[in-house]
Amino acid sequence: MDLSKRLQVGIDFSRAKVDVCLLDSGGEVLVMHKSFSNSPAGYQKAKELFQKVLDSRGLEGVDISGEATGFYWLPFYLQLANDAELKALDEQLFVLNPLWVRWFKKSLPQDDKTDAKDPFYIADRTRTRRPKETWSPQEDWMGLRIYTRVRFHLAQNLAREKNFFQAYLFLAHSGYNRVHPFTDTFSVTSRKLLQQPQKLAELVEMPEEQIAAELFRLSGHSLRDPLQNAQLLKQAMLESFSLPTGLSEPVQRVLELVMRHIEFLEGQIQQVEQWIAADAQAHHPQVQLLNSIPGIGLVFASGIAAEVGDLERFLSGRKWDPKRQAYRSKHLRDAEDAIAKFAGLWWPRSSSGDFEAEERSLAKTGNAYLRYYLIEAADSLRRHIPSFTAYYQKKYPEVNKHNHKRALVLTARMSLGLYVGLLHRHEAYRPEVG
Repeated sequence: MDLSKRLQVGIDFSRAKVDVCLLDSGGEVLVMHKSFSNSPAGYQKAKELFQKVLDSRGLEGVDISGEATGFYWLPFYLQLANDAELKALDEQLFVLNPLWVRWFKKSLPQDDKTDAKDPFYIADRTRTRRPKETWSPQEDWMGLRIYTRVRFHLAQNLAREKNFFQAYLFLAHSGYNRVHPFTDTFSVTSRKLLQQPQKLAELVEMPEEQIAAELFRLSGHSLRDPLQNAQLLKQAMLESFSLPTGLSEPVQRVLELVMRHIEFLEGQIQQVEQWIAADAQAHHPQVQLLNSIPGIGLVFASGIAAEVGDLERFLSGRKWDPKRQAYRSKHLRDAEDAIAKFAGLWWPRSSSGDFEAEERSLAKTGNAYLRYYLIEAADSLRRHIPSFTAYYQKKYPEVNKHNHKRALVLTARMSLGLYVGLLHRHEAYRPEVG
């Protein structure tokens, strides 16, 4: 590919329009700014402009770059990827992280931030620092990726709603979450009691044996030690402040409203998980490979597989080897490192001259969905696989704060070797020996 004869197209997307800038390989502006509607008609006009400039300048290929702005870029790019006429012109598609463009722009003299200027910097970023990976739709993964990302969204909403509920629960019964009468505030029995304030008030006036019997019945006979639950429940209520009469009813209404929302979100998550299971089983054998790992489960396996997609994209191309002072083919460790960076699970070095920073901060600028699923899965791995348990326990006491969070992130980074190995060999997990 002769990079000196390629047209550089930068596109800034919004809901209503696409703003484009066209450069040649030397940075000369061919079209500084032109807007088109973000629609099929606008797409055709933009395509005609690309073809016209290619023909008039005698260029032999086109690099099209756009920022990943919500979903505004995706329909336009899907059209680009499936356009046979543009493929015949040696079209290369790139999707840029907005942070890349922002950092690139900071390296240049200060300029306006407008729709007319932004596409220039997008095109120039690709022209001067060509991304290593072109964009392809990976349409076979898109459906599963949508499901797992929606589940992520719902899980985040559920966590927020539960935290919101806990705040009002403290107003209603300040001792409840301090004493913990039940292992989980949102267990079946706990929910039933918190939604029946009159029942709760009556219970705490009973002898502990009667409370225990009633709790055992409410739980569907699932409590392991109902007498202990009864004792803790009574203690929690005795250690709670009494609300003024004018506050009790509003607080209880909020608790019941939020609990209904929590149950609604849980129902939505359950529905999405059914879609994930059906899609993974029908189309993605890679998910079954990851699901064979103890404790991972189908949802986490699907989330990881959907974001990684085709493993070969992390193994394609060649890598500079500083020891050999030459380029070499990529191996599995390179793919593992690339996925770690893709997920934001890496710690950039900071050094200058004789100085080398001892502490490194987690990057966290990559794919938030993949990072979430890797960390959630790591929390399960450490409970089910001895080598991960040992690694987590080794890392836990190394610092004085955020022990669990740090050890879990490091465990998630370690787990990438397992996932990459299984996906590359197309093998299911084999239990550790000894």
